[in-house]
Amino acid sequence: MTSIYDALQRARQGAGQDGRPLPGEAGARRPSEPLPGRGPGPLAAELTPLLAAVRPLLETRGAVLHFVAAAAGEGTSRVAREFALLAATTGRRRTLLIDAVRGERSTARHFKCDVARGLVDGAWIGFEESELRREVTGTSLSVACLVGERGSGPPDAATLSGLYQQLRNQFELVVIDCPAMERGEYATLLPDEADGIFLVIRAEGTRPAAIVHAKSIVEQAGGRFLGAVFNGRRNYIPEFLYRLL
Repeated sequence: MTSIYDALQRARQGAGQDGRPLPGEAGARRPSEPLPGRGPGPLAAELTPLLAAVRPLLETRGAVLHFVAAAAGEGTSRVAREFALLAATTGRRRTLLIDAVRGERSTARHFKCDVARGLVDGAWIGFEESELRREVTGTSLSVACLVGERGSGPPDAATLSGLYQQLRNQFELVVIDCPAMERGEYATLLPDEADGIFLVIRAEGTRPAAIVHAKSIVEQAGGRFLGAVFNGRRNYIPEFLYRLL
């Protein structure tokens, strides 16, 4: 039995030297390996004013921003991704995009992140933070999960507060894709510890009462409400006339 184990270990070490997996083992992108470059998408022009609005927050230290919606399906993940890419390319700021939506992790999967472990798991278990995030080639953007699929649950307040402070020292901008408020998990992300919060609203879809309620939740939690992002807005005026108005 020992000889078989030793043989397997030697085979794995040899496979690691040329980058080829053993037969029957799937090759995986290592967390430190950068992803192919990506650029800002079609929302970039509409999100540029948001980037200008947060610049005063970056004068003395890095800023943590929450993107959250009242209900699921508002497009929060898409807006957070586009804003982070915009900041990391056009803005040329060291930016970290964190997927905090447990159970879905669509943002992390969009960038082909390893969703098994997250930044909080690293703080608890002892992983290096750099091993738990991916870098996007050609940009200043890194992407990570907050809590991985193997994580034990939401972080406690002390751990998350300490993580926010650590990330402020490493990045100019930390963008967090938050779960919808209707899920009841948003308060665990410490809105009062964020430097600013943007409410994502699906144009012509979100009820006004839900918007008012969501804004009140942010304010009651001590969060700093910076404004709203209208996702999926339609222009009923022809584009050439819209530019003249």
